[in-house]
Amino acid sequence: MRLLFYSLILAIALSACNWINPSEEIPSYVRIDSISFSATGTQGTASQSIVDAWVYIDGENAGVYELPCTFPVLKTGNCRIQVFPGIKLDGISATRAIYPFMKSWEGNFDLLENSITIISPAVTYAGNLEFEVIEDFESGGITFSETVYSDTILMRSSDPGEVFEGGYSGKIVVDTDHPLADVKSNDAFLLPQGGAYNFLELNFKTDVAVGVGVIANDGTQSVYHPVVGLNPTTTWKKIYINLSPVVSRETSSYSFYVFFRINLPDDMSVATFSVDNIKLIHVQ
Repeated sequence: MRLLFYSLILAIALSACNWINPSEEIPSYVRIDSISFSATGTQGTASQSIVDAWVYIDGENAGVYELPCTFPVLKTGNCRIQVFPGIKLDGISATRAIYPFMKSWEGNFDLLENSITIISPAVTYAGNLEFEVIEDFESGGITFSETVYSDTILMRSSDPGEVFEGGYSGKIVVDTDHPLADVKSNDAFLLPQGGAYNFLELNFKTDVAVGVGVIANDGTQSVYHPVVGLNPTTTWKKIYINLSPVVSRETSSYSFYVFFRINLPDDMSVATFSVDNIKLIHVQ
């Protein structure tokens, strides 16, 4: 009888341990080193700055991961993995988002417990886009010019130290004799409003802060609306500038220029802004 009692106590204890410490699922793992991007000849450069992977597995949100990444998945067997390319909106690390102008990538994979599956997503632009501007500075005519306020001009440079890719990039120089640069697109554009996406892409490096935004035209006046400030950087960077909020807010405006503005700081005698691959894009 005593033996039966102790056996019963032991069985209850073991059962309690299993209840307190249930068996854990063994995850599989997915690794993404980078997301590649390609563009057609009519879409300009394939330069990109995809920094995050927004991942869905079998239609369920599996998380957002900074690249490169390896992450656990509590699923095994055949799974459908979908990856959306993520960017820093306006170049700000705290504002990460899926880039709406790139397609997602997806594929089927057999996931195994405690095993790493390496995937290599490759994406392209979405198919319903309008490229209002593609300025790569390779041809003689530039789609931007100085305004009446500007002391200097946007020029082409073939100096290897100032060229991002190809044979030419754009360059603005400000100095003590020419301290203000104010450059805008030659054309004003009819951009979609009502919350529709409008993005400005570009590659840049600069010695000095550069203001970027739109000039809104309402028929009686043209008003400058700064959107972002480009911070000094000695290396080339890619930025995706979200023009959508200001374009949608200016409901009385019927067209928009894109502008770049530089004021030489008092503590500098000369500064250079290099730019390439300017793209103004919106949904058709």
